[in-house]
Amino acid sequence: MSLYGTMRTGVSGMNAQANRLSTVGDNIANASTAGYKKASTQFSSLILPSGEGSYNSGGVTTNVRYSISSQGTFTYTTSATDLAINGRGFFIVQGTDGVEYLTRAGNFTGMSDGSLQNAAGFTLMGYEYVEGQDPTIVINGFDGLTEVNLSSGALNATPSVGGILDVNLPSQEAVGYEKKTSLKAYDTQGNTRLLDITYTKLADNSWTVDVAYEGTSLLSREFDPLADATTDATAVGNLDSIAADGTKFQGSEIAYDLNGDARTLRYDYIKGPTGWSVNVYDGMTSTTPLNAAPFAIPGGALVIPATGTLGAMTIDFSAVTSDPGKTGVNSPSNGIGRIPTMEFDALGKIITPLSLTTQAMAFGGAEFNSLTISIDGSTQLSSEFKVGNGKIDGNAASNVVGHEISEDGIVYLKYSNGDLVPKYRIAVADVQSPDQLNPLAGNVYTQSNDSGIIVMGYAGNGSYGTIISNALEDSNVDIAEELTSMIESQRNYTANSKVFQTGSELMEVLVNLKR
Repeated sequence: MSLYGTMRTGVSGMNAQANRLSTVGDNIANASTAGYKKASTQFSSLILPSGEGSYNSGGVTTNVRYSISSQGTFTYTTSATDLAINGRGFFIVQGTDGVEYLTRAGNFTGMSDGSLQNAAGFTLMGYEYVEGQDPTIVINGFDGLTEVNLSSGALNATPSVGGILDVNLPSQEAVGYEKKTSLKAYDTQGNTRLLDITYTKLADNSWTVDVAYEGTSLLSREFDPLADATTDATAVGNLDSIAADGTKFQGSEIAYDLNGDARTLRYDYIKGPTGWSVNVYDGMTSTTPLNAAPFAIPGGALVIPATGTLGAMTIDFSAVTSDPGKTGVNSPSNGIGRIPTMEFDALGKIITPLSLTTQAMAFGGAEFNSLTISIDGSTQLSSEFKVGNGKIDGNAASNVVGHEISEDGIVYLKYSNGDLVPKYRIAVADVQSPDQLNPLAGNVYTQSNDSGIIVMGYAGNGSYGTIISNALEDSNVDIAEELTSMIESQRNYTANSKVFQTGSELMEVLVNLKR
């Protein structure tokens, strides 16, 4: 055995243990570093060829590995910008060099320019977000990323463009029953516009619905050329000829005025000594008939003069009979209303329309956009009137007073009026072999040949973990384990030094043989 080989073997052992002590030192120093992933030194033997009569000692080599895929525990904080990923994935951050990196260190702090930077000075990146529409991402690259900036929404007003209004209309109510509710919307300058929605029962399984602002319908006839005022009605049915004097019968029908508004006409029939007569009223509670005097039935046509926006009408009663038997008269009218008619099936589910579209209006320099309001969740059941879901998008002019970050990475700006507006979606990335990433200063990583390519995605989608706000991922360093490794390395280093020392002493003996 070569004495020089023995000393070289001892030196390689000391170097290996020194490397191990270096990783232990790094791990202990970063035991409190958020998102830090511990390093470990792996040993492998170095065997040199030997002859039959002698052994050629080799040594030991080392390789440093990082436990990047090992998740640490979480520490919860009071800062909403402290973020942690529960599961696979990395935050995308940008350095001062303009290059994007991966990190698990989510101790971000809002800066004076609105950006979010972690303790190492790296800026959090994401995609601009529109509510209800995920941003398009480049799966294998960083294109489209922008810095998440919390000051980008200072004093903001978002005009309304649509919403949802799902209600239950009580099926047990009589024709002419009316119910109102309201929704708040915003114009282009952030002014609040209160919309009044009125439902009126037209017939079984049929209701009209109107949307108005300060008494002006946003579905008025001037916006709907198909609207046509009622001019004629034809009554059909029978009035019992042997009914007792004083017998009353009431019916109702819908007519349309000059604006296309639905009007409920009430027909009050009364049996007198000479037969039946009728008065026609505008509304179920009206006490003043539209006709000047009771109209005798059977008879010809009743002509009703125009009153306000209700145009002149001719109601034909010539087809109404007066024979002994059941009393019942219907008086359907012509005309087309500008108010949509909600039709329901036998199960109370809406058939048509599934949405309402209002017309745009101008208000002193501001525009009130056309709105598309979904009503496809409305029902007609035997229950009280109830709003199940009612919302119009947009927000009034207000300042940003805070922010919230959801577990799927959407950054909401919170305005002084209480509205939460989505502004960004935090980007996350992953690789096939996270432990093979290249670690760099600042607790960041870059892609290596062995890690696989970087794949972009969103938190909570597929294999990507979810984002926890008000939390930080702790270092995955175990202090007890590292101290144990330190003691082992110290003992092993000493043992290897003894091998070197022994080889040196034997070499000295060999040299002294010459004396």
